[in-house]
Amino acid sequence: MTATEPASTFPKLFAEVVARRGDHDALRVADETLTYRDLDERTSQMARALLAVGVGKATRIAVLAPDSALFLTTFYAALRIGALVTPISTLSTPTELAHILRTSDAQILIGARRFLSRDHGQILEAALPGIHDGTARALRLPAAPHLRSVWLDEADDLPWASSLAALHARAEGPEAPDRALLAAVENEVVPGDDAFVVYTSGSTAAPKAVVHGQWAVARQPPVLATYFDVQPHDRTLSLLPAFWMGGISAALQVLSTGSTLVYPTAPDVDTVLDTIERHNITNVVIWHMLAKLQARAAERGIDLVPIKITTGPTRDENGDPIPRHLQTRMLGMSESFAPHSAEPVTRRLPESKAGAAGRAVNGIERRVVDPATGVEVAPGEVGELQLRGGALMTGLYKVPRDSVFTPDGFFPTADLVRIDADGYAFFVGRISDMIKTNSANVSRLEVEAALNALPDVELAVVAGLPDPDLGEKVVAAVVPAAGQDPTEAELRAALRETLSSFKVPRRIVFITHDDIPRTPTGKVRLSELTDMVGTHLEAQSRPAHASSAAG
Repeated sequence: MTATEPASTFPKLFAEVVARRGDHDALRVADETLTYRDLDERTSQMARALLAVGVGKATRIAVLAPDSALFLTTFYAALRIGALVTPISTLSTPTELAHILRTSDAQILIGARRFLSRDHGQILEAALPGIHDGTARALRLPAAPHLRSVWLDEADDLPWASSLAALHARAEGPEAPDRALLAAVENEVVPGDDAFVVYTSGSTAAPKAVVHGQWAVARQPPVLATYFDVQPHDRTLSLLPAFWMGGISAALQVLSTGSTLVYPTAPDVDTVLDTIERHNITNVVIWHMLAKLQARAAERGIDLVPIKITTGPTRDENGDPIPRHLQTRMLGMSESFAPHSAEPVTRRLPESKAGAAGRAVNGIERRVVDPATGVEVAPGEVGELQLRGGALMTGLYKVPRDSVFTPDGFFPTADLVRIDADGYAFFVGRISDMIKTNSANVSRLEVEAALNALPDVELAVVAGLPDPDLGEKVVAAVVPAAGQDPTEAELRAALRETLSSFKVPRRIVFITHDDIPRTPTGKVRLSELTDMVGTHLEAQSRPAHASSAAG
């Protein structure tokens, strides 16, 4: 790397930021504040502890923790030594957790014992049969065959787990790996190494495991920071969980600028507003919670206008408000490490580009093809977007490359777009089954599979309905099993046993087979399915409205 060439691995990026911004606040959460020098010490200790217990390049590490110093130091420590780290959602059910631990080949799990009302010790015992009788640091579990050790911040009553304090202690003493060894390990991390795996719902019934490499971790965030106008003086409150791509991207953008990342202690609106006031927040990373946040802020007399808010009102380079139709409507996905087509949030689009996402981000290649033939279409014509290069994922974990990419290396996104002659992309629609709800991707097929597994259900179909707060809300239509008469509440309660709360349908309607719109070959017409479910919901609500008016 030359003096002017950007860092291309996380260890080099991190070292540069610590050298430049060592005394600046890096992280604020609860009553704890870490400077970049503190963060260097914490991640160094964790990295050396991991080396002491046998972690090396590409060792699979899973992290189960809320947005916190524990999460961030573990995630960054793993990246520093070239391990492959998988963040796990704290919303995961035992079924989902078991799937991730098994399919990620996790060898070490590091986490927080508790978050809000959830006890991860109990959830792990429900997820992994036999773990209760396991031996700490010598686990042998068919349900997660590569998992050997679990380290939690509270482990006294769990004979199969070890304490984080014991892990940290492995970094001390005469036999512990020293800083020289850590530096040597970091020096062997190269841009082509895989860095982390993020699970995101896919077009199949199980979530996809998206793999990103060291090059993307180091090179993409500094570029994205210029698009999102993250400045070195900013104090950024991230409301996108760090176990999702959006939260990872936000944290790394803050790191790349040497600014301050702030996490709330809880996700409710009042706690968020308290955090904004307490830390004098200048930038908020948020998705569909914005309307509720603005409404509650108005009730409490808190002025959000001076604060930069993702998806909120934006201002151009002169400080003038940008009309909504002339703001960039960024397009991105977990596979592309957040936006692949965008314009800076401070750039006012020309009237001729109103509604555009923007041009290609950070060298990514884009082409638009006919979904039926795969032949590239002319500029301005609608087709499926395909991506290659830039910060695109290195692949899907354990999935053959030829099942993910075209023979010439492009990734089919299943998004319908048009790209004009000037390179501006415009989103048209989706040809996949994904539902985007409250910043999370939900697979229609995954929810259908969970519903169809219930004894009271003969057949279920799932759709996404437009929602002003969530973007889309998950809804379902169910044909009850013969002789059964389930209620909406009963089915939703049963689903919470196997699905994360955000995947559980907000509404369930009951239908017959004849109500399901199908093609002549029997396939469900997705375009008509949404209308059908919406019509049934309206029909169900009319009696309630009429009764309310009469009363």
